[in-house]
Amino acid sequence: MLKDLVDAGGSGLLVPAVLFVLVLYVIRGAFSLHGRKSQHRKEFLDLWDADRIGDDLWLEVTVRHLFGVYLPAHVIRLALSHPSSSQALLDLSELWPLLRYDASSRTVQWRSKRHRSLSSKKLARYVPLVWYFAFAILGVMSALIAYHSDQNALLRWTYSVLSIVLFGCAMTHVAKDDAIKLAAESGDVWIYRINAEAVVLDGC
Repeated sequence: MLKDLVDAGGSGLLVPAVLFVLVLYVIRGAFSLHGRKSQHRKEFLDLWDADRIGDDLWLEVTVRHLFGVYLPAHVIRLALSHPSSSQALLDLSELWPLLRYDASSRTVQWRSKRHRSLSSKKLARYVPLVWYFAFAILGVMSALIAYHSDQNALLRWTYSVLSIVLFGCAMTHVAKDDAIKLAAESGDVWIYRINAEAVVLDGC
């Protein structure tokens, strides 16, 4: 495909052609990832056995297979006791990287100090969006510079690679957006529930 594009438009189309092919691979990778997630859901449902919920190791490995995040067994059971257990597990898997877990006390707290204040969490909701637009704009500018740098091959390739890196950074911040929003909306509630349950478990 790349050779055909360059042959049709000359060497001036080399960089745009490379960018185009890379975008196609990114799109293909996104669809492939979605397909793998669907496969994981099917495997999760095939593996799920309500009679084995008391088995900590089985429960942790099975949930991690679907959500890709390690959740302690007692936290999983807390989510399963929620009226909407599947949504609770999804929410906790999104929140967990933002939390610090103390295995000895079975309690959690915010990993970052900026998430411990409600006002800071509300402000932090907009940070990924700001970074997304900043990286995306810089990526577009770099791509335009690369496209118009016909006389300087090194400059063209440098800005082409830079644009790809910047677009990748932009997409990374989009991925963080859901977790930050969830932290502001229900993060403190889940921390309270987990820590309250830890007190009950210690008293047993």
